[in-house]
Order: sequence, then C-alpha cells, then structure tokens
Amino acid sequence: MTPLKSSPRLLSFCFKLVLVLLLTYLLVSGFYMWMIGGTAIYVSSAVLLTITAYVFKLGKYQKICSVLNVLISAAALYLSTAHLFFSPIQFLIFLPALFFVLLAFVHLNKLRNLFKILILISLFIWSGIHFAQLKQLQAYYKTQDTGQSWQQYGAL
Repeated sequence: MTPLKSSPRLLSFCFKLVLVLLLTYLLVSGFYMWMIGGTAIYVSSAVLLTITAYVFKLGKYQKICSVLNVLISAAALYLSTAHLFFSPIQFLIFLPALFFVLLAFVHLNKLRNLFKILILISLFIWSGIHFAQLKQLQAYYKTQDTGQSWQQYGAL
C-alpha cells in the first residue's frame, strides 16, 4: 500500500473541520446556556476564539489579535466572578487563547503543529467542562419544578 501524497492537505482539512465544528458547538451551546441563566463568558470567549481563528486563516494581524483575545478574555473572566454559577474551572477557557498566542509567535513548523494539536485538545476539554456545567444548570432547574410550562425554565 502506498502512502497518500495529499496527507498534509488532508490533515490540514481535518484540523480546520474539527476546529470549525468545536467552535460552532461552543458558540451555540454557550448562547443557549446564557439564555437559560448561565454566564455569558462561554459565548463571549467562543466569539473571540472564532474571530482569532478567522484572523489566522487570513494570515494578517495574528499576533495582535491573539494577544487582544487573551486580554479581553481575562477581563471578561474577571468581571464574571460575581455570577452565581462561576466555577474556578472556568479558568481553563484560557488554554485555547494562550495556545493561539503561542502559535502566533512561533515560526518552527514542528512547534506550530504541536500548538495546533494543543488548541484542539484544549477545545475538547473546554467543551467537556461546558457540557458538564450545562448539565448542572439543567439539574438546578429540575429542582425548581412547580408544574408550570417549559417557558419558565428557558426551554429546558
């Protein structure tokens, strides 16, 4: 069996596909969580990461955009600490932003590939944490059952 000649293009396509799917999931579920009473930190961070990923696709202003992403995410996380559903584990949402910064400032291909893999792993971790906190929020609303309609609980 001969190796595929287009494997670098295939790997690049798979990376972009998984990145788009993860960011789409984080945007949609973050917006849903925000609508039902959770914090908006997930949707705002997902929007920032989506903008940063798009800037990386364009190839311009990668460094400034990734640094601004980290700074805005830090400010958003600082401002969200007063919310009821804040968890210290939310600090893990910084991992993809930090790996985007490292990816912007590194020029070696092997390190760039490593940071791309770390971005995907950190997005998987972030989506797992987000899913667990969404289930906690849904469990909280199930304890509030008064027999009224589903609109009261935000379409849970």
